[in-house]
Amino acid sequence: MNRNQILITIGAVAAALALGIVLTLALTGGDSTDEIATNGTRPTLPATTVAPVTSPPTTVAPTTAPTKPPTTPPTVIVIPPVTEAPTVPPTVVPTAPPTAPPTVPPTTTAPHTDPGISDTEIRLAVIADSPDSVAGVQAWATSANKKGVGGRKIVLDPFVVNGNPSAYADAVNTACAQDFAIVGSLSTGDGSLGHLIDCAIPNLPARALSSASRSAPNTFAVVPTSATQQQVGGFRWLKSSQPGCCKQYVIWSTNAELANVTQESAQAAVDSAGFTSAGGTALADNADQAAYAPSVDKMKTDGATFGRSDLPYASTISFRTQADAAQLDDVTWFCLAQCYQPGFLAQGGATVNGTFVQIGITPFEDAGSVPAVKKYLGAGGPHNQLGVESASAGVLFQTAVNRVYGPDKDKAAVTRSAVLHEVAGIHAFNAGGLLGTTNVGGRVPNGCFVMMHVDGGRFARAEPTQAGQLDCDPANLTGKLGP
Repeated sequence: MNRNQILITIGAVAAALALGIVLTLALTGGDSTDEIATNGTRPTLPATTVAPVTSPPTTVAPTTAPTKPPTTPPTVIVIPPVTEAPTVPPTVVPTAPPTAPPTVPPTTTAPHTDPGISDTEIRLAVIADSPDSVAGVQAWATSANKKGVGGRKIVLDPFVVNGNPSAYADAVNTACAQDFAIVGSLSTGDGSLGHLIDCAIPNLPARALSSASRSAPNTFAVVPTSATQQQVGGFRWLKSSQPGCCKQYVIWSTNAELANVTQESAQAAVDSAGFTSAGGTALADNADQAAYAPSVDKMKTDGATFGRSDLPYASTISFRTQADAAQLDDVTWFCLAQCYQPGFLAQGGATVNGTFVQIGITPFEDAGSVPAVKKYLGAGGPHNQLGVESASAGVLFQTAVNRVYGPDKDKAAVTRSAVLHEVAGIHAFNAGGLLGTTNVGGRVPNGCFVMMHVDGGRFARAEPTQAGQLDCDPANLTGKLGP
């Protein structure tokens, strides 16, 4: 029932009661158009006002009409029907609308719609193969929560997926629904993206290992890598500094993807660092010492002067132990960052003395001169490169969020898209000194390394020798940048 119908009903009741004067007043009140504007012109209102209703609601309206007009009249005033006529007609009929419709939209900010963020906390997922990656992010969060990130506390949701692509995709999908971002991840299963791209969640891993992950528009690794570029700076330094080096024999993983990484690196040493080859083989991570005997024999036969295993550090210990038993001498022994941890020294003892260990972070031995390293260790971060790189991804996230949050402390500004936009503009990042300076936003590998040397049961700098420094010469990388 519209307003005119109600007025007619009121008039009929008034006539039946012989209240002629009431009828006269009701009929001279004008139609609904006169009530909205005395000059006969309906005001034009913003698009956000209430839309016309085609059918009346069924709820019962008050028996007395309001005595004041609404502050902002809708384009059509709809009065709900009543079960009986009011006993007293309105004493005052609205005759004029507000002097002007609102011209400025409300200034209050809409509530957050991104998952995993509230006024008090930000939830982050960590998807990794090693608990050390999770522990690294936790060390960062422990420090960051002392002051907060974007005015909030960090809460972690860890997923340890052991390189399983399906488990990685499931973790991504869960994170899309419950977490604001994915930070500090490292998994050989990261080629299975799940809904990563569709949900547009910021993905800031320690490293993106697959081309699919590296190519995702919302992925920015704190340590960018490229399938078409190889780190050869350390090999060049060894070739120039170690007499008789480097005819290499290499042991790689039985995992096809990991084996491919090792083989491409070994070939780059030949192509770009002057190495020659004495062959290589695949062994399981848990191979016993006897499994290394054929490799040591081959090295002796072919005159190898460089030995390398890319398996976990126990492999290098077994490799060197077998070489000692076979009296294989005059070899430069080499290991990547998996050997840079206390267990290698403790378990290897004198056997691993003289091993060169190449890392891509500021050494823990520099804690006295690099506050960021001291803070990481003080927060309980693992003594290995995995933990440091994952913690550095946390620092990257913190940097982007605090820039968005800004000096005005605008919590509402912190959104997934705003954080991604900010990360894309970060072109010189070193996590406070944990890493070499990196163009994260441009996804450019930095080529930085430090060569450590096992000397008397401890790690010592070999190149560069100055504390707090990494060798980040662009010539340390070969090939063209690619996904």
